[in-house]
Amino acid sequence: MKKELFKYLEKDFPDLNSDIYVRYELGEPYENGSDERIHQVSYRVISIFEDLFNMNDFIYIYIKDWEVDRDIMFGDTTPEYLYQLLNGKTLEEEILYEPDEDIDEEGNDITINHEYKVMLWYGRLSEVPYKEILKGIANYEQGREPSIGQSIYFINTKKDIIFNMYDDRVALYFQILQIN
Repeated sequence: MKKELFKYLEKDFPDLNSDIYVRYELGEPYENGSDERIHQVSYRVISIFEDLFNMNDFIYIYIKDWEVDRDIMFGDTTPEYLYQLLNGKTLEEEILYEPDEDIDEEGNDITINHEYKVMLWYGRLSEVPYKEILKGIANYEQGREPSIGQSIYFINTKKDIIFNMYDDRVALYFQILQIN
């Protein structure tokens, strides 16, 4: 499973990205941290998600977990919540590195590789609590619990879509089939 997905991503979505994407702001016009904003974010993201995916779709869940570099902005107060939601699911693991360009004390360009863990799951969408996952991401950005601080990508290789909710925004990455 892991090899097939990485091969697919390398070919069609390098760096989990695409030139063709849509980004939605989910929380406006409500104030950050308000109950209204959290309710609206959850409602909007679940509506978009369910419009894109069918419960019978087979999807990958790609979890990017920075374990050692937990986000201190909000404090990752429930770091195991996501894994509790996926309890009983077989997750494949891979350690990857993300390069970060920097300049050392002498002014030389250097590259620092930040380690992160990737956890992968593949199966029918109906087998995972996607609503709770999306609400957990919304909670994290708003400083609520339970929260999910990991980066999560829902990938449908048949539809060529990557769904990535981050804070109170969501990005959808697409591939367009070229017909000659």
